[in-house]
Amino acid sequence: MLAQADNDIITRVTPGTPMGDLLRRYWIPFLFSNEVVTDGAPERVRLLGEDLLAFRDSDGRIGLIEEQCPHRCASLYFGRNEDCGIRCLYHGWKFDRNGTCVDLPSEPPESTFRDKIRITAYPCVERSGFVWTYMGPGAPPALPALEWLDLPEDHHVAGKRVQPSNWVQAMEGEVDQSHVSYVHSSSNGATNGVTSRQVDEIRAADKHPRFEVVETPYGTCIGSGRETPEGKKYWRLTQHLMPFYTLTGPYGKNPRRTWRSWIPIDDTNTLVMGMIFHPLRPITDQERNGALTKSSVWNIAPELRAPATSQAFGKYRPIASMANDFHQDREVQRTQTFSGIPEFWAQDAAMQISMGPIANREREHLGTSDLGIIAVRRRLLNAAKALRDRNEVPHEISHPEVYAVRGDAILIDTDASWFDSTAERRVVVAGTNPDCP
Repeated sequence: MLAQADNDIITRVTPGTPMGDLLRRYWIPFLFSNEVVTDGAPERVRLLGEDLLAFRDSDGRIGLIEEQCPHRCASLYFGRNEDCGIRCLYHGWKFDRNGTCVDLPSEPPESTFRDKIRITAYPCVERSGFVWTYMGPGAPPALPALEWLDLPEDHHVAGKRVQPSNWVQAMEGEVDQSHVSYVHSSSNGATNGVTSRQVDEIRAADKHPRFEVVETPYGTCIGSGRETPEGKKYWRLTQHLMPFYTLTGPYGKNPRRTWRSWIPIDDTNTLVMGMIFHPLRPITDQERNGALTKSSVWNIAPELRAPATSQAFGKYRPIASMANDFHQDREVQRTQTFSGIPEFWAQDAAMQISMGPIANREREHLGTSDLGIIAVRRRLLNAAKALRDRNEVPHEISHPEVYAVRGDAILIDTDASWFDSTAERRVVVAGTNPDCP
């Protein structure tokens, strides 16, 4: 269980909250570069409880500004994106990407009132097809040295979706490796197309993995170990990278890898952005098409999305929801799959959303399989409290190089150390890509 006071700290992200202040110290991915075009329509954005607008100005630069005009509080979404700024439709007030009021046509020419008007604006950078923003105080730090940021763009394919639950309970699904033996399993032992037959058989035979955790300079490394029929031990390693990134262990020879981020839209909604990438080669057309046309943890097949709206992230909301029980089929559950829920992402999301908008963690009874979740919560809570109480900024923010790590999976002798055995494999080394079971 988690005391209500700590649950409030870890889940609440609006301005002035301990976790909100902490998350604003990190770079936040939120948009694909191709979602905004020069002098085109702006995109509504909501991050950490703030309503914002993203746009690309006449010089091709990204702006992220507050949505409401400071004159009469009309939405700048309806404004004109022209001549390096957004002009409000109501009275023509115009703001550039830095939040500076550059024109006030409703005031007399001699007026200096314009010099007193500014709106909130956050710096943005573009890397590898993503737009990132920094919402904190002072000069932005360097971007984290995530492996895929240094790869050519044809080496990865990205997706995103919205989940109506708090960001922590959404992210904790990635940390929890014990659930894969249940909610994602089938009745006939068939692979889900992501894992290997060998891994599926190991998970079916040993449904209570042993967890171990190691605190790292960037977050938490979680090892999930299962016994194999051959007398070995299969360890799958999940990396939690502060504050909201996850890397899970890959599968197979020269494997594709995954990265996901769990971005708080506000206290009760999460933006999931993720990708598959390959360190050594471009993603094939077949892999790219499969990633974009099938539902996964981080993506929803186009035909399974709700009709697009202009609201924040309104193109990435699923049809499946609590209202339609995520299209669960009880006959399929009885005869084919453990869950009866057809979409892979929804098998996780149904469990997480059913906890409520913000899970009541005072009611939990955590066991040994929850050691990873406990460790990640502790890391987040300690960081938020240290910033609140002592103004201590987390070490990793100013040391982006610590993010150059990988998830992993390995078969080793039962008495061997998983952490020592994967020491070199967990470090990003250009030109390498260790095989996995």
